[in-house]
Amino acid sequence: MEDAAFESTGSSIALVNMPFAMADRPSIQCGLLKGSLVKAGHEVDVFYLNLEFAADFGADFYTEISRVRTDLLLGERLFAVAAFGPQDDDEEYRTACPGVERACQKMSMDYAKFCELRNQTLPAWVDRWAEQVDWGRYTAVGFTSTFEQNTAAFSLARRIKERHPGVAILFGGANFDGTMGREYVRALPFIDYAVVGEGDKVLPQIVERLARGESALGLPGVLGRRDGELVENGPAPRVDDMNAVPDPDYDEYFSTLFRLGREKTLGKAAAPLLLIETSRGCWWGEKQHCTFCGLNNTGMKFRSKAPAEAARQLERLSSKYKIVNFEAVDNIIDYKYLEQLCGPLAEQHYDYRIFYEVKANLSPNQIRTMKRAGITGIQPGIESLSSHILALMRKGVTMLRNVRLLKWSHYHGMRVTWNILTGFPGETAEDYADQLRVISLLRHLPPPGGVGPIWLERFSPYYFDSSFPVKNVRPLDVYRFIYPKKELDLNEVAYFFNYDMDSTQPANGHGDLYKVIGSWRAAWDSRPRPSLVYQRAPGWVQIVDQRNKQVAAHSFKGWEADAYELCGETERSVDSLHKLLNENGHASEIDKEEIRAALDKFCGLGLMLEEKNSFLSLALPVNRHW
Repeated sequence: MEDAAFESTGSSIALVNMPFAMADRPSIQCGLLKGSLVKAGHEVDVFYLNLEFAADFGADFYTEISRVRTDLLLGERLFAVAAFGPQDDDEEYRTACPGVERACQKMSMDYAKFCELRNQTLPAWVDRWAEQVDWGRYTAVGFTSTFEQNTAAFSLARRIKERHPGVAILFGGANFDGTMGREYVRALPFIDYAVVGEGDKVLPQIVERLARGESALGLPGVLGRRDGELVENGPAPRVDDMNAVPDPDYDEYFSTLFRLGREKTLGKAAAPLLLIETSRGCWWGEKQHCTFCGLNNTGMKFRSKAPAEAARQLERLSSKYKIVNFEAVDNIIDYKYLEQLCGPLAEQHYDYRIFYEVKANLSPNQIRTMKRAGITGIQPGIESLSSHILALMRKGVTMLRNVRLLKWSHYHGMRVTWNILTGFPGETAEDYADQLRVISLLRHLPPPGGVGPIWLERFSPYYFDSSFPVKNVRPLDVYRFIYPKKELDLNEVAYFFNYDMDSTQPANGHGDLYKVIGSWRAAWDSRPRPSLVYQRAPGWVQIVDQRNKQVAAHSFKGWEADAYELCGETERSVDSLHKLLNENGHASEIDKEEIRAALDKFCGLGLMLEEKNSFLSLALPVNRHW
């Protein structure tokens, strides 16, 4: 029997952001959900217990554990006893995960202290928070769980349910996508409902029903139990009109931060930033899902705010919270933003500092406009300097495009976050030899933050597409030190997996790449940094090369100088370069063979890169006219 139509009666709900969400930013999940719930007429309180944890145990410790290696799952390990009870496996964990010793050193503690924190201190800390707040006054308590928030959230949720059985316990977030959420709800009796997918539309409906004493089962996207059996109803309804999504409400984050003290929670150097969301899904993933990417399980369809609305949201949030530092959680920037958002922002001369994930095929002019608009940091998903490997990834870019992005982003003072990945089926030894050659010429550009084999992630094509040569898939070993195997099926709840992959280069074949990138990063950390620049004057250019400590200078004049500069903005073929030189009045002096010889000379000197008869100059202009 369907429920009758009804008017909103309103109710009270608590949203909780547990460790180990990063402390220098509010939770956009809690912020957006609070906005939707308040819009529907509900009272909402948000508890930032991650900030409470940082204040109690130290900002530096919290920052370090929030960014520790995934294969250790230290955050989940720390709260596992609080969540599931005593586990006599400290020595077994240390033997199976030897990296924990070094991680503890970075957190300024020894392993014995880590175990004490896990086994005694944190269970007591969760007990205190279960008593300190009157959770019983809420219709529901909702936990958002992403990355390493699961066991911390489970530990508090279990205690709240034990003390207040009439309070509904809700879960959602990326950790509850697909089979993961299904298994958690099946096995953990303190979870009443979980939302699979986007919660904006369905969460207010859940709270509405609960306020009337009704079950939330039957709503799309809601998982629960009836008579001990799992009940589900497909994914939650997706938000199609991003303009209708309320601004995230971060009031409790800042009230908590100011009450505890910024230095005590964030440390001396850190400053808070605001998370924004201007789009969902991935427009590139709709065309080609990158083979190793496990994002967007149920929400690949790309949807974005109108550029004018995105600009207005920046204005509203910066005005409300008096902050100009933003990080977009978008998987990829909307291509139309490059002109329709960044153009107007560039003319307004605000002091925004915005981070976005982008595709690496941006032109120098687009990068310049983005920087002038206040986009000071990007993550372009470079992942390789081999066009063949990039094709295996389905990245839709080439090595030259990646280098062009690095070059012009660095020139315009934009921070670039990127990595190099290895271990793709179909890769060859030549692919890595080519990367070593390319890297030897790029020491004047920012190096990757890291290099290593791909992770096998749930929801990635490598995981679900049987056409790839992936076999012997099993959860990372560390999961057995987190979740009780008798209660939870690790195959269902794991997000990261160990695996065997055919048709890849042996791991020891990547050693030279790791070594060269280590040298590149060391050179970049030294002063003066390596550089490769050129000076322009009428009729000639001079290139000064200081990439390898020694100084070398090269001068070129006439059409050769023009040719070098014309290949700087973007990669060019001999034919296109001949046409441009002709337009500049040089064609009567030269033919295509001479142009090719000059380009080969530049490449021989390491001043230019060539791929498939396209050429890109590597030196950065000294003049800031670009």
